[in-house]
Formats: sequence, structure tokens, C-alpha cells
Amino acid sequence: MCSQIEVLLKENYFEKSFLINASLISQSNSFSLRSLIDSDFIIYTLIHDKLVDKVCQKLEIQSILLAKEKLIREYDEKLARKTITHKILLNLMIKSHKKLTVLMLIADIEHYEAILSKL
Repeated sequence: MCSQIEVLLKENYFEKSFLINASLISQSNSFSLRSLIDSDFIIYTLIHDKLVDKVCQKLEIQSILLAKEKLIREYDEKLARKTITHKILLNLMIKSHKKLTVLMLIADIEHYEAILSKL
């Protein structure tokens, strides 16, 4: 069975990356955001650090401290300058596909609200 991300990648198979609308969902609320799906970025799912306070407040969730800090690599394989120290856990919906309990690392990802990996 294909994941929702694999279905979207097949629909956009000429694109290595593309923007989509996604919804983050809690038991009673949702938060819409514009997300980049990057077929080459398959390790982590990230959410922009400047957006997290709004998301947590609206969805009534809290960020979670990671047991160990993470460093992510840039496209040129250099380690990022900033460490990732927190995550959030929530549900994700893309089109009509829902993924339960997605872990999103909180990072400064500059141009996008979120970057989604293959889920």
C-alpha cells in the first residue's frame, strides 16, 4: 500500500520537489500550512521554528525536548549550523490522506512552513 506522499510523488513525478497544502490535526482543531515535499529529503519531516508557537497554541499541544540534539545536513552535505532540540507529534492530512502521529522536528527551514519527507 502506497503512503500519501508516494501517491503525491507519482502524481508529480517530473518534479523533484513541489508545494502542497497540508493540515496538521489535533483532536478538536486543525492548522493549514504550505509544505514542500522534497523527494530527495527523505530522512526528516521538519516544521519552521517561527510557526511552532502558533501551531502548538491552536492545536493545544506542546513541543517535546529531544533526548539527543540532532544536526541536519544541507544539500551540499555540510552539517547545518544550528542544532535541533525539539519536536512535535501530531496528525497530518494531505488531500484526503491522513497520517497518524507524525514526528516533526522543529528547525529554521527558511523559505517553507514545513518540509515533508516520505511518510
